[in-house]
Amino acid sequence: MSKRVAEALFPHITKTPADWEKAFPARPEGTACTRFAPSPTGFMHIGGLYTALINDLYTRSHEKGVFFLRIEDTDQKRIVEGGVSEIIDTLRSFDVLFDEGPVSESEDQGGYGPYRQSLRREIYQTYAKDLVARDLAYPCFCTEEELSALRERQEAENALQKGYWGKWAACRSLTEEEILQKLSEGRSWVVRLRSQGQEGRSRVFHDLIRGDISMQENLIDTVLIKSDGLPTYHFAHAVDDHLMHTSEVIRADEWIASIPVHVELFETLGFPVPGYAHLSPIMKLEEKADGGVSKRKLSKRKDPEARVHYYEEIGYPVAAVLDYLLTISSADYEPWREQNMDAPIFDFRLDLTKTGVAGALFDFSKLNSVAKNRVAHMSCEAVLEAVKDWAARYDGKLSAYIAADEERFLRSVHLWHDKRLDVAKWSDLMELYPYLYDADFDPAAEPIPEKFQAHMAHIPGILRDYLASFDWNDDGKDWFQKVRDIAPKYNYAVKTGPYKKHPELYSGSIADVSSFIRFAVTGRLNTPDLHGILHILGQEEMERRVERFLARL
Repeated sequence: MSKRVAEALFPHITKTPADWEKAFPARPEGTACTRFAPSPTGFMHIGGLYTALINDLYTRSHEKGVFFLRIEDTDQKRIVEGGVSEIIDTLRSFDVLFDEGPVSESEDQGGYGPYRQSLRREIYQTYAKDLVARDLAYPCFCTEEELSALRERQEAENALQKGYWGKWAACRSLTEEEILQKLSEGRSWVVRLRSQGQEGRSRVFHDLIRGDISMQENLIDTVLIKSDGLPTYHFAHAVDDHLMHTSEVIRADEWIASIPVHVELFETLGFPVPGYAHLSPIMKLEEKADGGVSKRKLSKRKDPEARVHYYEEIGYPVAAVLDYLLTISSADYEPWREQNMDAPIFDFRLDLTKTGVAGALFDFSKLNSVAKNRVAHMSCEAVLEAVKDWAARYDGKLSAYIAADEERFLRSVHLWHDKRLDVAKWSDLMELYPYLYDADFDPAAEPIPEKFQAHMAHIPGILRDYLASFDWNDDGKDWFQKVRDIAPKYNYAVKTGPYKKHPELYSGSIADVSSFIRFAVTGRLNTPDLHGILHILGQEEMERRVERFLARL
């Protein structure tokens, strides 16, 4: 294809590829350079955070590393307002920090920008113009109707390879004069790669996680520049990752099928091919109609847990989410974390070859276990600050409770935090401990335990004796001794040994007596230290609750 066609397509392009090569010089030798390249089309998927985290961690595992954020916004119809800020803020919230890239909707940092593809139009068109001039690409004038008819013919003929290629590539064989005539008529066009792939010829591509993969060479004359003048993802990927000097492309495995066209683009453009690593997706189990189960990818549409903000909203500590994502990514991470609970996550040295090739199942039980260990390892003061910050955004009741008396809240944290593994996320507090934090909670409204039915003749007397004996100044030992003193009056065994040997001789045990008091105060049979709870609630509130329970009986 002559330079005349290239000039006719891109008359405004005066720079050459050499100009851009000079504008974006090579990074220092030995630099590991990775990127996260999302589209600003809505909330971030947990898989996107996972990909960004792995890229960041991989880069930090090298002595010299650069991790940058690039916004892939060439599909203008799918962009949402504020989408770039959503990406930036989400990464920042989860401690995934990039060295270069957008820092706001309109500002970048770094010397290899712009980091938004919509602002790099001239760069892509420069390389496209060069390819056309060298007959490695060509303009295509096919309409949507013609492309639809092509697909229908391929279906009818049972074509093994669908798409625009070979005999199906109607514009591939247009002469220079035919092209110039169509351009003079104002026909709409796209630029396509003139693929050199041959049907039936395979090629081995190396993946840093999966090893060697044999695939059919690319046959498709894929679109490089769309009719709006912007590039497709495929072309932009090759040009950008070359000029930004990406050394490893670490991305989701949905892009494995694109490896043949991407490698061909790098080679056609004369660029060195980066290393590729394709991460397995995060999966979930789904019940089938026949009662069986199947695995599928987490869906933005179906699964609330697919949204990264979901984990913020229900209060998982950031460190717990990151710990969990790395636990499912690398078999080495969990034992490392157990030995290094206080170490920053980025001290872990990621080995991509130990990243699983099968999709990891998202397991909330495992996430909760990881989160409980992380919460248990936090100091009570750190818990206070974390919960205060979370509640200010997501739980007005809890926020008001903390604001009324931070010291009281801190004392309550000691109750459920020390030597317990109950809390995985901050929203658990209202669910597990409403009797502490919810001003509207009424223990007397809770269903009376079935096991209390055999004791109904004794419970009122026991509770009234308890109220009569209560002294705010008693420590835990003295307080419990008074409960023990009440038990024999109603024939409840104080010692468990005699009770276990001859339960028929007693109305019950001291454990039953304690449970009556516990339930009257908290509406629960299992709680942290009851004496501690009483001193969080205050004597007046404790007495009010017991009286309400007695009135109910």
